[in-house]
Order: sequence, then structure tokens, then C-alpha cells
Amino acid sequence: MADRTRITRRYLEAIELDDYKQLPGGIFNRSFVKSFAREVGVNEQEALEAYAQMAREQGESPDEIPASRQQSRVYSNVDSSRSPLVTILLSLLILAVISLGIYLGLYYYQRRTQEASVPPANNNAPPNSITTTQNSPTATNTTPANAPGLNVQVKAKGEKVWLRTRVDEEESTEITLSANEVEGFTANESLTLQYSKSKAKALEVTVNGRAAGSPTNIKGSSLVELVINKNDYAQ
Repeated sequence: MADRTRITRRYLEAIELDDYKQLPGGIFNRSFVKSFAREVGVNEQEALEAYAQMAREQGESPDEIPASRQQSRVYSNVDSSRSPLVTILLSLLILAVISLGIYLGLYYYQRRTQEASVPPANNNAPPNSITTTQNSPTATNTTPANAPGLNVQVKAKGEKVWLRTRVDEEESTEITLSANEVEGFTANESLTLQYSKSKAKALEVTVNGRAAGSPTNIKGSSLVELVINKNDYAQ
């Protein structure tokens, strides 16, 4: 009833016992009596008249009954005997569980993002390879020794092309070019390209603005390795 009427339990008990001196007095008493009567199904006007008659019998005016000074009582379902230390430990445990959940969520999100960004490996690429150097044994080197580095652009013409690349002495990396996608590489001394022989015609290589041929007549291997050197790329 205290929850429904918004009247504290102490005041409700005082109304039930006709002990109106426990109420705050004045118009609050009448308001409490009306709310109490409405909740228990009693006519509000009759309840107010009964309250006024009881107040007069006690020698007080219904609107001037003074409230006695008593210490407020708080009713709660919480066990007051529980140590504050237990409450603190429970709070820390809940906070730790929430923090762990947030950390795991971020970890798995970052892991899935990294996995999605890695291009799939080309399982069709054979393990064996043969190396072909864009070089002619009888050609004359027409590029000065102090020529600038290599600026190579590789384009996949009309279909996807898997590549394994190595710039100078760095670690090899694998990429898959989408149809008509162009990838650029810059090297100081050399650039190595590995690709499937079946994709040679779908690969367009440009070195420092000059088109380079892509070997297709390699026998005994389905994986071609094209090495482009700084000092003889023009040949």
C-alpha cells in the first residue's frame, strides 16, 4: 500500500491506529487520509469526516494537529547485517566481469577485421617455378649505371591475377589483382614477380613508363618468375 499511495509505512500505520499526531499535520493529514480511504475502498468524504471527529475528540483542530518529533524509520528489504566489505567485493567482481566482456569483444572484432583484410592465397599456384630474366646475352646495356630506381606498374587485364612480389631484398608478399586493377611498385635495384603461366597474357607490366614483355613460352613449369633489374630493364 505504501508503494501505491506514495505514503510512508509509518504514516499508514499511524492512520490505522488513529494516531494522527504521528502525521506531519495540516493539509498533509487530510491528503493522507483521502489517499488511504481511496486505496481501501472507503468513501473519501466519510473518511475525512471521521478523521475530523476523531481530531475534535482529541481536543485538536483537524488542520492543526501538531506532529510529534520522532526519529524517521526506514523500511527496506536489504539485509543490514551484511558487511560493507562484501558489497565492495561484489561491486569489484561485477566491474571485472564487465571489463573482461568488453576486452574479449574488442579482441575478436579486431581479429576478424585483420582476417578479412588478408587476401586469400591462390591454391592453384604450383610450388615449382622457373626464373626468367628480362635480359639478352648479346644486347648492349644502354642504361647508365647511375640511372634512377625502378618504377613498375602491373595491371590485370580483364581477369584476376595472383602475384608474389619481392622488392629488392625485402620479404616476399602475395597479392591478388582484381580485373583491370593496377598496382605500383618502387625498387632501388630489382623487382621480382611470380605468377601463373596461364595468367601471363592477362598481365601487363610497365617499367619506368616502358612496356615490358611477359614470357609465356616457358616449358616444364606453370609458375613464372620475372626478375626486373635496374641496370638492364631497358633491354
